[in-house]
Amino acid sequence: MNKRDKQRNIFIQLVNKQLEPHGLSYEDVKSDPTWYMNYKINRSDESDFINWGSNLIQEELGLTKTLAEKEISWFILQWGLTSSEPYEADKAIDVKVKQTTIKPKKKTRR
Repeated sequence: MNKRDKQRNIFIQLVNKQLEPHGLSYEDVKSDPTWYMNYKINRSDESDFINWGSNLIQEELGLTKTLAEKEISWFILQWGLTSSEPYEADKAIDVKVKQTTIKPKKKTRR
């Protein structure tokens, strides 16, 4: 199997794994270009998927852990299901912004 076929096979496995909880597969959604926007995933399941996908990529393509994590991040960016809940870091940022007071700059004379 050449590299392009391996990558396609991994892509299909990743899509199938994401859609597993919805009872769907790649074959069910391949004709819909926005399929990934139609289904939701929670943060816990997304984290599990990222770990699973990173391991799959690492094993199948022989990449280092760091490179496999980057690849799964690209997959999530392009094809990841919509999250059904806010990201914890987003919550922390919102709180920090709300607590910060912005002071106006003092005007200086020239």
